[in-house]
Amino acid sequence: MSRFDRPVYAPPGYRAPRGRHAQHEDDPRRQPILLVIALVIFAAFASIVWSVYGGFGAPPPRINAPQQAYKVAPSVAETEAQEAVGGALYESLEGRETEPAAQPRAPDEAPLPETAVPLVPERGPDPVYVENGPYLAQVAALQSEASVGPLWSRLSSRAPDLFAPARLDVERADLGSRGIYWRVRAGSFADRENADRFCARLRAMGQDCIAVRR
Repeated sequence: MSRFDRPVYAPPGYRAPRGRHAQHEDDPRRQPILLVIALVIFAAFASIVWSVYGGFGAPPPRINAPQQAYKVAPSVAETEAQEAVGGALYESLEGRETEPAAQPRAPDEAPLPETAVPLVPERGPDPVYVENGPYLAQVAALQSEASVGPLWSRLSSRAPDLFAPARLDVERADLGSRGIYWRVRAGSFADRENADRFCARLRAMGQDCIAVRR
């Protein structure tokens, strides 16, 4: 040490002490600690890479392609529509007028169904009545004689033109175990044909009737 490096009042042969930083830099015990710290940092980085990529030898992740077709061919109607639009645009750029596209024709309206007119059954010929004819038209068989008059009145009011010339004929019929019935008949007629005509008119009204012989 020169005399200029010594303290002002330092005696000859004085040697200044070295700082703590210089002592630590030259300390050989710190080198293994630094090596351990470096290994810990490297191991932490390696574990992060391993967790992200699944190991150094794992294959890269695969992205599956969609199942549907990537490109779909347009339909015939879409192609024609695109061509029509392109042609109209080209002609407008050329200064030519384009004819308006034809509007689709509306389907013909179906004719309204005609209102059905109920058919009235044709009326047959009127029966011919005779006095004391062999045939009668039986309209009912009642178990009570008292019910004969009201039934005849009701039928006469429903078909006055049919019952006005007819004559009421009541026959008592003993059917044994089945009891006694009162047969209500109208007439009389010369033949079965006229009795059937009477019954046909009465059945059209919803009333039972059969042609019988006396």
